[in-house]
Amino acid sequence: MSTDLARRNVESYYDNLRAERLAAPATLSAADKKIVTALREAGVYQTRLEDLNLSGTEQMLSQAHEVRADIETRLAAGSALVDDPFLIQANKSELADRAEIFLFGLNERLLEIVENYLGLPVAFGGFNFFYTLADGCERGARVWHLDGEDESIVKVAVYLNDVDVDGGPFEMIRHRLYKGSQPYTRPARHEKLERVIGRNIGADEIVTCTGPKGSVIFCDTARYYHRGKPATGQNRTAIFFNYYPRPPRRPYFCGKPVVALEDLEVAPNRLSDYQRQSAQWRESLPPIAKYVLPK
Repeated sequence: MSTDLARRNVESYYDNLRAERLAAPATLSAADKKIVTALREAGVYQTRLEDLNLSGTEQMLSQAHEVRADIETRLAAGSALVDDPFLIQANKSELADRAEIFLFGLNERLLEIVENYLGLPVAFGGFNFFYTLADGCERGARVWHLDGEDESIVKVAVYLNDVDVDGGPFEMIRHRLYKGSQPYTRPARHEKLERVIGRNIGADEIVTCTGPKGSVIFCDTARYYHRGKPATGQNRTAIFFNYYPRPPRRPYFCGKPVVALEDLEVAPNRLSDYQRQSAQWRESLPPIAKYVLPK
């Protein structure tokens, strides 16, 4: 099958999904509509856990602080216990007995916010629990990049400590970047990115999300260049919850989460059908998802 025909088939499939969703729209509060509007207009929205007031927040934070302590214990034991010093994150053994973090990402309000923004059913891609050292290194997720799982995806970040401009804040460039007349989409360090696009990136073009612990950032990381600014002042701990359209256009780019629902002990009555479908989307991938489309 040609790429053009495959793409038409895929877009027809998604058009049908959008039509089905529009026929039964979710009802959002005024506060949640504000988040969706900000994502559509600016690509990013920052708030606080206390303002969101989501159920399960206290339980999530309690377990998150335990995980951070485990990571710091592992780091103190030596570099042999760290797979990649430039991308330190909680491992499966540190997360498997702490289901409240995963369940927080499945909060129905979060799912509905993301679904309203995407205009498609939502898939929960699990979470990454990052511990960023204040070493100033510009590598991995600390270089400017776009996520490639779909045309539009959402990540929701939660800071577990105060983050100032030197503490590794999440950053996003407000608009698309071009090399000549073509959109530029490759990862790059800041200086290289400026060389490639042929101009300096002004401070007013960058959204820098500083904030106290408990800050929450919603961002479309497929449409907008983003990074964790290299930290120099203090280490940063943050959880990134991942959301895609269900199914994603490029499911083969959606890495298996560090922990999935089947890895956790969760009573069946704690999840609605909506939450379970979002968490277990890989089990019901349609044939259309087998088409390998270029970015």
